Amino acid sequence: MNKQRKETIIQEIEYWKRNRLLPDQYCDYLMALYTEGEGEKHTSKGRRKVFSFLFACLISLLVPITFLVIYFTEMPVHLQMLLVTFFVLLSLFGYFVFRKEEFFIHIPVFVTALLILILSIKSLEILSFQLPLTFIVITFQTVLWFIIGYMKKWYYLNISAIVTLVLFVTNIILV
Repeated sequence: MNKQRKETIIQEIEYWKRNRLLPDQYCDYLMALYTEGEGEKHTSKGRRKVFSFLFACLISLLVPITFLVIYFTEMPVHLQMLLVTFFVLLSLFGYFVFRKEEFFIHIPVFVTALLILILSIKSLEILSFQLPLTFIVITFQTVLWFIIGYMKKWYYLNISAIVTLVLFVTNIILV
């Protein structure tokens, strides 16, 4: 077979695998067939896994950094809110980066949910709204978490919604 033609076919198989147009097993079989057993180049795949792991670690560190920024710094409140908003946008970007991966997708989803909860509670605190509006906002968010978790079968969102609501109601009862 012509070398140029073989390279074109290999590039197409890589494209199919990257965009999930064919199952991975079929792509691996076709890749082994057309490369005569040499397989694909693992260097770019290995770099991508390292990048994905490091980016997932960065995203998971956003929640502790947010608590550090909000409760242990002397930054102006508006700058804190701007930074937390940036963290929410960064975690949403992480969701779009990991949307095709089954394992890492859960990290930005959970971090985004927590950061939006923290941002809304802090915003309500700054605007000095009373308990009924805070209860409505937190209840709305937890119900949204529960619905998304039920639709996507992400049970950690369902559990988080229930635990958050129970803790919030317990806090109201005790205060």
